[in-house]
Amino acid sequence: MVRSRWLWLVVLWAASACTQEPAPLLKVGVNQWAGYEPLFLARQLGHYQNASVKLVELPSNTESIHLLREGRLDAAALTLDEVLSVMDQGTPLSIVTVFDFSNGADVLLGKKGISELEAIRGYRVGVESSGVGAVLLHAALSHAGLEESDVRMIYLTADEHERAFVQGKVDALVTFEPVKSKLLSQGAHVLFDSSQVPELIVDVLAVRTDRLPLQSGQLLALLQGYYQALRYMGQHPAQAMRMMAPRLQTTPQELAQAFENLHIPDLQEARAFLSGAPSKLAYRAEDVCHLMQRMKRVKSCHYPFDRLPNVAPLNRVAL
Repeated sequence: MVRSRWLWLVVLWAASACTQEPAPLLKVGVNQWAGYEPLFLARQLGHYQNASVKLVELPSNTESIHLLREGRLDAAALTLDEVLSVMDQGTPLSIVTVFDFSNGADVLLGKKGISELEAIRGYRVGVESSGVGAVLLHAALSHAGLEESDVRMIYLTADEHERAFVQGKVDALVTFEPVKSKLLSQGAHVLFDSSQVPELIVDVLAVRTDRLPLQSGQLLALLQGYYQALRYMGQHPAQAMRMMAPRLQTTPQELAQAFENLHIPDLQEARAFLSGAPSKLAYRAEDVCHLMQRMKRVKSCHYPFDRLPNVAPLNRVAL
């Protein structure tokens, strides 16, 4: 009798285990950008092996935005201005960490014969319409005393940048690494870069606010792996570059140079950026929003910016 009772309990436990629903998969959209690459390094190092986390590799942030709005992604690596654009279109987002600040990695390049910023008047300028490129171009034109109407805008997605420039479809191009280094090696000139507008371009991890309560565990796993990968980069920089370079179709040396043009906050700095009432992130978001409003890229800046950061998942990360 005792033996049969224990057998029955084992059967019940096994049935319960089989019927228990797995944790919902956290789908994160990521395009090719050096600042996002530590996520893939974390995957290579095995940190997501037992986590319900999927990095969805996409050709551009434009595609990430589209899938995020449709609900086919739970989160995406985006620039701050892109987050504000998605929110302006009616999809509430929360920012759970900051990946990097661009300090020269985003550039406006000119073809041979165009070596000064003011000289692009009347020329064709390639730029991603819904991405950070439009913000950088606006800053560049303002710096030169030009208006958007002074150039011919050619809208391109990130995966079209290199081909359009090489084939002569544009005379100037707003782009980023690794395309930046490839085109510079072919004779392009830097006309303007993000180091001239400090903290304007901020890359973050944005999560659909409606998915946060359901996927706190998966977010913790994602962030834990990411910061472990950053630590690995600090301890083994040469090996980390060799591991990350192939996916970006670049060399370890070029990738290391790309990271020189980025400031990547560690865990403590990221927490500080998201914390406070209001946080540094909230102040930066409001500034960027008003710039976008002047550019007619958003309709309104009446968001509750103090609610945009959600530091709770980041505070649970332990290294």
